[in-house]
Amino acid sequence: MTTDRYTAATATRARYEPTQIETVLARLAPRALRSQKTDAELQALREAQLTTAVSRTPRPRIGIYAMVQPHQNPAVRLAVVRGLAVRNGWLLERAPAVDFTGMTDPVTRPQLARLLDDLDHDDIDGIAAMSRTDFSDCNGDYEDALQRIHARRGFLALATTETDI
Repeated sequence: MTTDRYTAATATRARYEPTQIETVLARLAPRALRSQKTDAELQALREAQLTTAVSRTPRPRIGIYAMVQPHQNPAVRLAVVRGLAVRNGWLLERAPAVDFTGMTDPVTRPQLARLLDDLDHDDIDGIAAMSRTDFSDCNGDYEDALQRIHARRGFLALATTETDI
């Protein structure tokens, strides 16, 4: 339909659809350009994901995860997480996953990748760890880990809060 004031070329779109280039650039944007979430915001995000998941599945199946330095004994961290699972009545579905990599990028850790794969295959409903330092002490990396877990319809449960690093 064309009139003196209106043509299809001048009409504004009702909804903005990003172009393919904009989508790729958004994914490649350095983390420094994103607004950094505070520890409290990350805790609220994690707890919201946990509440949603537990409301869906009252007795979720979980995998226990710990990251330690090479040659460090993970027994204490695993015991604390097992206690968290027992107190909440969660089902321990897998043997504990322990990465002896130290503070490396969470994407490169083989045991964390195994748990994420278990989430993909619906073998577990969530991951439990002692603290956020099992994933990263960097807010950006930790937020990325939360997003990867949430994208798989999973949750992260911690024995300590994000502010108790």
